[in-house]
Amino acid sequence: MGRKIIGGVAACLAAVAAFGAAAASDPDEDRVSELVIANHVLADQGVLDGFGHITVRSAKNPDHYFMAVSRAPAIVKRADIVEFDDKDGAPVKPESRALYSERFIHGQIYRARPDVQSVIHAHTPEVLPFGVTKTPFRPVIHVAYFMGFDPVPVFEIRDADGEDNKMLVNNPKTGDALAKVLGQRSVVLMRGHGMTVVGGSIQEVVFRGVYTKVNAQVELEALRLGPPIFLNKFEVGRSERIVRQWEAWAVKVDPGYKMLQ
Repeated sequence: MGRKIIGGVAACLAAVAAFGAAAASDPDEDRVSELVIANHVLADQGVLDGFGHITVRSAKNPDHYFMAVSRAPAIVKRADIVEFDDKDGAPVKPESRALYSERFIHGQIYRARPDVQSVIHAHTPEVLPFGVTKTPFRPVIHVAYFMGFDPVPVFEIRDADGEDNKMLVNNPKTGDALAKVLGQRSVVLMRGHGMTVVGGSIQEVVFRGVYTKVNAQVELEALRLGPPIFLNKFEVGRSERIVRQWEAWAVKVDPGYKMLQ
């Protein structure tokens, strides 16, 4: 009898351990945890204000994505993250809290770009001047290589929603129009509204969001001194060690963050 009880207990413990291991390795939970940190990093780095947002595609269901409810990114918690369906922008489970009306930016880009795993929409002040002037926004620093050789495209919502628009991409029609202007690029400006940045992971999109801001700062300063020297076609074809910088930012906002390398 004693051996049976001990054996039963051991079996139960093994089952609990197996369940715990499975839960710990849940790819969507890993992404959601990283999404919370990304909200804090982007707020800390001045890319997101109280109204910007970042999302990540579901690893288990590519037609779904995760996004916080409508609250300032700097204070987002795990309990604030909601799963959405990109087909209609609706939460998968009923949600009584306020949601970001511009979630259609994210959903429509995910539908148009299977390669994109994470999206940022930001009102970064340094970037705004390039969306409201004819000055081309191009990479001038090596860590902005992802912006590409040609000027970053500018989305004009009047072209998609008429003169009486509210400058919000808050329906599938305007979200689809924005995705078309983005095309295969990494960054698209939004006239008088900010920018949208995409990447193949949360780490990559955060890197791109931060260095799009930095590039804007440098280009604005360079324009005061004379014509900037932009990266050439060879210099935009490089890459950076994104994880190194991601870890530095993540540890700053979360001292208990577990290093990836």
